[in-house]
Amino acid sequence: MTKKHPYTLLFVEDEKKIRSAYVRLLGNYFTKVVSAENGEEAFELYREERPDIIIADILMPKVDGLELIEKIRRSDYDTRVILMTAHSDKERLLKATELNISKYLIKPVKKRVLLESIELTVRQLEKIKGYVVSFSESCSYNLRSQSLLCGGEDIELTKNESFFLSIIASDPDRFFSVEEISNLFYTRFNKDLSLNAIKALIKRLRKKIPGDFIENRFGYGYRLLRL
Repeated sequence: MTKKHPYTLLFVEDEKKIRSAYVRLLGNYFTKVVSAENGEEAFELYREERPDIIIADILMPKVDGLELIEKIRRSDYDTRVILMTAHSDKERLLKATELNISKYLIKPVKKRVLLESIELTVRQLEKIKGYVVSFSESCSYNLRSQSLLCGGEDIELTKNESFFLSIIASDPDRFFSVEEISNLFYTRFNKDLSLNAIKALIKRLRKKIPGDFIENRFGYGYRLLRL
C-alpha cells in the first residue's frame, strides 16, 4: 500500500467522469481529496478546506482555472498548484508562471507524469512549510511524515531512531541534553533512555546515514548538523 501524503488536495474539473476518476486515483496518495466542478465552487471549497495542493483544469465554466488561482494568490502564495489544459497556449502559460504555478500539464496527462508532478509539488510544499530538514547533500528528514530520504530512497527507521531525529531536527540550532532527550522519550514511550542507549541509537543511525550529521558537545548534548 502506497504511503499517503498527509495533505489535503483540491481537484477541480467540470467533467464528472474525469473528476470522479481523478478523485479515486488521488485518494491513493493523499489523506484527504475534495473536488469541485467549476472555479466558483472551488474557491468556496478552498476557503473552507484550505487545501495544501490544488490541481485544476484551466477551461471551466463560471470561473476558469487561471481566474481561480489569481483570486487565491491575492492572499495566499504558498498553496501549491498544478494546472491542466487540453491546449498549449503561450499566453496562458506565461500568466500561469506569474501566478507561481508548480506544473502546467497538457491533456491527456499520463499517470506517470501526473505522479512525478505531484511528488515535485509535495517537495516544494514541504520546503515552504519547513517540514523538511536537510543535513547532507543527499539526505533529508521530514518532520511531518517522520521519514528519512537519502539519495532519493526512503530509509527504514525504528520508532526510536525516528523519534530521536524528530527531536534534534525540530530545532537544529540548539543542543539537546541527555536528560532532555531521555525525558522526551519517557513522555512519548513511557521509558527512559540512558546515555549508553542514546549512543547506541546514534551509532545505528550513522550506519544508515552517510556523513557526519550529529554534533556531540560535552556538557551541552546533541544537535543536528545541517546544510
